[in-house]
Amino acid sequence: MTTLVVEELKTTLTQSFTVDLNRRYTIAAVRPYLYMHNSPAGTFTFSVKDSGSNTIASKTFTSAEIKSDLSTSDNYCHLWKALVFTNPLQLSKGSYSLVISSSGYTFASTSYLAWVKEYENIFNTTDGANDTDFNNPMSFQLFEQKRVNL
Repeated sequence: MTTLVVEELKTTLTQSFTVDLNRRYTIAAVRPYLYMHNSPAGTFTFSVKDSGSNTIASKTFTSAEIKSDLSTSDNYCHLWKALVFTNPLQLSKGSYSLVISSSGYTFASTSYLAWVKEYENIFNTTDGANDTDFNNPMSFQLFEQKRVNL
């Protein structure tokens, strides 16, 4: 049995992060760790915002796409949802936010989307003391596009 700590999407969910190194990153995709409870209706938008809250990239998806990604008809799942951007985005040193919002979706305890907060293998560095698992950051992975010269 798996136990997940999640933050349910009620209006929006936001996870901030900081790029510390002084170089430019070309980000081709982001992978938030999501939980789908009873295949909620609506369209979900995952956005990357800069420190001024300007959207620099976004991608939409639905519950049906999550099921398709997993080749399943199950209405309950947790997965690393790969969101590949049409145009890779450039991130430089600074603060950014990842935001999940929705349209045509209403939170209900019987059907919702949630963002998982890992507690066993926290991938990202955290700021401050996380005294409980509920204070851990929401899990995500960024995929950098690199040129390889052979």
